[in-house]
Amino acid sequence: MYHFNEITIIGMGLIGGSIGLALKKSGKIKKITGYDVSKDSLIEAREIGAIDCIADDLKKAVLMTEVIIIAAPLGQYESILKEISPLLNADVIVTDVGSVKGFISSMFQKYLPKNIQFIGGHPMAGSEKDGIKAARSSMYENAYYFLTPSENTTQNTIEKIKTLVTEMKAYPIIVTPQEHDKIVAMISHIPHLTAAMLVISLSLCDGTKYLPFAGGGFRDSTRIASGNPEMWKDIFLYNKTEVLRSIEGLQKNLSNFKYALYTEKEDEILEILGEAKRTRDKIPGRFTDYMPPLHEIVIDVEDKPGILGNLTRILGENNINIKDIEILHAREGEKGVVKIGLESEDDRIKAKEILKRGRFPFTYERGVVNNVKGK
Repeated sequence: MYHFNEITIIGMGLIGGSIGLALKKSGKIKKITGYDVSKDSLIEAREIGAIDCIADDLKKAVLMTEVIIIAAPLGQYESILKEISPLLNADVIVTDVGSVKGFISSMFQKYLPKNIQFIGGHPMAGSEKDGIKAARSSMYENAYYFLTPSENTTQNTIEKIKTLVTEMKAYPIIVTPQEHDKIVAMISHIPHLTAAMLVISLSLCDGTKYLPFAGGGFRDSTRIASGNPEMWKDIFLYNKTEVLRSIEGLQKNLSNFKYALYTEKEDEILEILGEAKRTRDKIPGRFTDYMPPLHEIVIDVEDKPGILGNLTRILGENNINIKDIEILHAREGEKGVVKIGLESEDDRIKAKEILKRGRFPFTYERGVVNNVKGK
């Protein structure tokens, strides 16, 4: 494992601030220096413990540091790289957190000296809120964190940054910049665009008067449309090729459904909706190809106030860390089903024994805890 004495974060918004908080929480970084054009953001970042030191200018920020993390908006990358390139020492590693990697990787290779190690990064976590006030230390826990090495990135650099990512409790995934951009276009960029279009469609037809009736489905589907428009403008432009390709695929699917509906082809409509359900149902809480598998307990609990809090509190008091939790069913007046993911088989066995002798009696069979009632 590698340990760093000093790192620098350029950009003290939601992402940069959360990185600082997560790394400080790990206790493995001795000193974190922060830089931002907003002095207020820097002051708040220091007050909440995301950074140790404030740099008044970029020169002070990048001198004598081991790792530089650029967490500024994509549109500011070029000016930052131009300014810091002549100041970098030969041993520094430069990384970033940008949502697009192909274009950005080319920009880094253009402006950074050839002897400087660079590896792109992108944590798959965030919020519709932005700014240092929204930063939190748990932002990256159990999240995928893409790393996109360039052609001259050494294995030693990759391992060092993987260690840094692991200290945030995230899961590092190594992909090429091109592969990354294809992935995020489909699972992040197009969903955001679709959410935005749904909201715009409502406003264009004077549907805003229906907003008081918007239920969970509409709110959940459009929540991400509240993201920072300036940031998303840059993302779409910098990943234009993959976003356009994904839009074409979406348009084709909509056209197929539109034709099936217009011609009242029930079998085709059913097949389209069925394929969507089958694919969606394949999405697990965690992809075991990339992330360590969780050891799960499935519990029947009474559907009453406080039952979930009691369950998690009992496990927490016994130092069992819940990595994932999902409510499978919640039916008023009946039992609910809770699935809890734990980090190890030892934790699962320990949780079984705690629940067995505690306030959650149960019968245990085939690795599943069931028939649990809180008292």
